[in-house]
Amino acid sequence: MDDSQLFKQLDFIRMRTLAALDNTTEEMADTVPDGFKNSIRWNLGHIYLSHENLVHSFAGEKGNIPEGFNELFGFNTSPDQWESTAPSLKELRELLSAQPERLKASFMGRLSQKGEKPFQMTKDIAFETLAEVVSFANWHEGLHQGAITTLKRVQGIDNLWEPV
Repeated sequence: MDDSQLFKQLDFIRMRTLAALDNTTEEMADTVPDGFKNSIRWNLGHIYLSHENLVHSFAGEKGNIPEGFNELFGFNTSPDQWESTAPSLKELRELLSAQPERLKASFMGRLSQKGEKPFQMTKDIAFETLAEVVSFANWHEGLHQGAITTLKRVQGIDNLWEPV
């Protein structure tokens, strides 16, 4: 798979994430139903942060991470731990919308590049190239799209993809 195909997948996946965001109100975004750890807003911020952290850190570069995002949206965080105000859906949309083009500008033509060290997923599975890490980040975004869909369904939202 060449670079443009992998970024085309990112564009499609991100289009679906933005469609889900556009069909989310601020109130819906912050609901954490019983039995859940996170909200729709957390999932959206986590998607953004994960792409920045995974791809840029693998390449040994600094990503575009707004202040406080690691504390709000990092691995093993939850809205019940938030000590600062989370970004609005409008702010998250702006970040998520701009991210694919920034990633393309930074990494197109470089996806065969190896990182300083492999990204170890399990004892037996490690990603060695930027392409493998971008592919994983795409899969990870889809995983969180599923969480967003589930959170909406639990809230009784049937119209999952049309703007509100």
